[in-house]
Amino acid sequence: MEPLVSIVTASYNSEKTIAETIRSVIRQNYGNWEMIIVDDGSTDRSVGLIENIIKSEGRVRLIKNSENMGTARSRNRGLEEAGGKYITFIDSDDIWLEHF
Repeated sequence: MEPLVSIVTASYNSEKTIAETIRSVIRQNYGNWEMIIVDDGSTDRSVGLIENIIKSEGRVRLIKNSENMGTARSRNRGLEEAGGKYITFIDSDDIWLEHF
């Protein structure tokens, strides 16, 4: 079995980009991954968009910070939840090619 890869994303007010970022992870040709998105107190529609995707993609998880803690602390929170043998990051406005 392929080792689990944990993908950590810090997200803050990323409603314009987060859905495509998640879709680019879903399209990966490597299938044993989990995506942990840590929302850092967004005030836009980011959380709703993420929750919508989670309904159909069980490998994506959302953690919500109760207050804005910044990118580094949000990433660290995601790392604490990661269960993979390998860990990587993708920013909320990045897109991966399918062979990343």
